[in-house]
Amino acid sequence: MPRLFRKDADGQAAEIVGDRSRHGELMRRTIFKLILIYLLPFVLLTCYFHLQSLRVQDEARRQQLQSMAEYQSHMLDLFLRERAVNLANLIQNPKLEVNPSRASLDAYLRDLRLASDSFVDVGVFDGEGVQVGYAGPFPELEKRDYHEEAWFRELRETGERYVITDIYLGFRQKPHFTIAYRREVSGAFLAMRATLDPEQIYAFITSLEGARQVHTSIVNRGGTYQMVTPGVGTPLAESAIVPPVEPAVGFQEVRAREKTVYYGYAWLSEARWALIAQSAVRPPSRLVLGGDYRIAAISLLIILLILVATIVRAGMRVRIEEERDQTKAQLEQAAKLASVGELAGGVAHEINNPLAIISEEAGLMQDLMDPAFGQNVGWEDLRPRLETIQDAVYRCRDITRKLLGFVRRADISLARHDVRTLIDEVVDGFLGREMTLANIRLERLYADDLPAIVSDGNQLKQVILNLVNNAVDAIAGAGVVTIAARAENSSVTIAVKDTGCGMTKAQLEKVFLPFFTTKEVGKGTGLGLSVSYGIIKGLGGRISVQSEPGRGSTFTISLPLN
Repeated sequence: MPRLFRKDADGQAAEIVGDRSRHGELMRRTIFKLILIYLLPFVLLTCYFHLQSLRVQDEARRQQLQSMAEYQSHMLDLFLRERAVNLANLIQNPKLEVNPSRASLDAYLRDLRLASDSFVDVGVFDGEGVQVGYAGPFPELEKRDYHEEAWFRELRETGERYVITDIYLGFRQKPHFTIAYRREVSGAFLAMRATLDPEQIYAFITSLEGARQVHTSIVNRGGTYQMVTPGVGTPLAESAIVPPVEPAVGFQEVRAREKTVYYGYAWLSEARWALIAQSAVRPPSRLVLGGDYRIAAISLLIILLILVATIVRAGMRVRIEEERDQTKAQLEQAAKLASVGELAGGVAHEINNPLAIISEEAGLMQDLMDPAFGQNVGWEDLRPRLETIQDAVYRCRDITRKLLGFVRRADISLARHDVRTLIDEVVDGFLGREMTLANIRLERLYADDLPAIVSDGNQLKQVILNLVNNAVDAIAGAGVVTIAARAENSSVTIAVKDTGCGMTKAQLEKVFLPFFTTKEVGKGTGLGLSVSYGIIKGLGGRISVQSEPGRGSTFTISLPLN
């Protein structure tokens, strides 16, 4: 009998492999769920805040570069306006001569240089564009004809009071730019021009507050550098960046020399120049949390800790599951051992009674046939004893057959059957007379559209017989047994209901265990429901029970159509 619960080596190996596979799948699912719960939100939030940080940094860069360009352009406008005022004060002097002497011009230059070191020289021009007076480091420029120069033509033809030129080389072949002022003296055209050193002006720009944070360059409308940070470009060279004329102040992001350039710009009002401010610091990487590697390192550390915690927690869950499985296996083994004990006790109890009867009858027959007792016995005297022995043998045979039926399932023989016919054959052929004598009424409730099923008819009859027998035995006195059959989706349901004594919850938990019975001693083996449970499972169906003390029981069988 213990062999019922023994597993062979292959079965144990398969179960171990199955457990490992299941635990591995549990580990993977747990890690996946924990990553979704903990790591994914953190990564998403990190990416979100990273994007927000980039947006804020872009906005801050835009504001910084645009504000710096606007501030420096205002300061440069103010500087140029002051230099124009310095020159205006000279040319508008009532004592100015049409042909000033060299000493007067030297005095004018000293006055200009007192106002600003950026002044290089000063000269006076007549209406024909000839420099009639000059003071400065290039005396050879005196008497030069400038009537073809753009600044002179603009001053002469447009009627502007003063002009500020772009930076150019001119006759001296050195970068400089000019502020020229005009005046009418006694009806004659007179112009005074002062040249300024761009390096001095650029030094002034770079000395402004915050100038070291940016690379400042100045371009004209043609895109030519006027002034530029060394290393970024060369004066009078073409600039890769030409800001738009409108709006006058703005921020741009362009591709120049195979890289993205961010710059703020502002057009001057005193000259046709645009001041460009580029960041002197390399823009932060967009891939590493705004370029802050400390934040990136902390984020990676947090992600690593979350991964480690996830793996540890998943491992703990798998270990708990393994311990639970071990505990469950131990409980199942204990239950199996208990079942073995119950099985052995039940077999001993059930077989012991008929064996005792056989022993008593055999002993009695020996005494009757012993010559010492002088009993004259004949066949008629022995017949009842032999019949009793035979009944006891049949009783043992029934017990062993049911036991074998519980232990070894017979081969299933499938065929198409009408459930109503099977039920009628069992009830009418085996139980009809018994139920009539016991004053038990039988009700049959068959659905009209009940389909045929493919099943083992003999085994199904055995189950129905067991259930109806139990229903009859559960009724003390008059009662009703109801057998209902109906179709549900792709299955047929058979219900056997009685009006008997019912069962408690504790009894319901053991109702399908072998050798468990609620009947009186000697009236049942406790194997009927166990055998029925195994048969229904083998046929691919389900069996369940509902019962309450004093309200009867209902056993329900669900069988597939095929």
